[in-house]
Amino acid sequence: MVKKIFKTGLIFLLAQCLLFACQEPVGKVLEPKQVNSYFLYEYLNHAWGYSHGGIIINPAGEIYSFDKTTPWIFATNNLLSLKEINSNISASIKKDTLIHSADIAKYQQLAYVAMNGKMSEPTMRGADMGAILCKILVPETGSANTFREIILSQNGDIEFHNLTPEAAQISDWLKSFHLP
Repeated sequence: MVKKIFKTGLIFLLAQCLLFACQEPVGKVLEPKQVNSYFLYEYLNHAWGYSHGGIIINPAGEIYSFDKTTPWIFATNNLLSLKEINSNISASIKKDTLIHSADIAKYQQLAYVAMNGKMSEPTMRGADMGAILCKILVPETGSANTFREIILSQNGDIEFHNLTPEAAQISDWLKSFHLP
């Protein structure tokens, strides 16, 4: 009789363990993946003189504008150090507008998806048009102080774009802040 009660209790205990093991933990919410990126809208032209300007948005949602008079450090091999990014931001003009934290989090999540997107084939569209570039600067794998510059879209003489819908959303958002 004791063995039968023990077996029944053991089976009941195993059944309970299996039932609870298959359920999601109560209150646990899976966070969407995001990357702590910077967003960059940039206009560049060398036709009939040099022109360069745009905006950079930091992970806190602060917007900075720059123009051709701003001493700018360009990426080398698509890489920028955090010190170089901060130098570019320090030389730029801080805008009064602050992007709401929920909006910046949304675009950080979109950047996480877009950063590994495939690119369209480049198409020659003209000459002397320059380029309008929408970019993200994402942390390089394994380094907190190095960022990879990823072009999401380029319009102008040569046009191409990242094929993910998320990249198009970020590009449209960046273009809404500043047009040359």
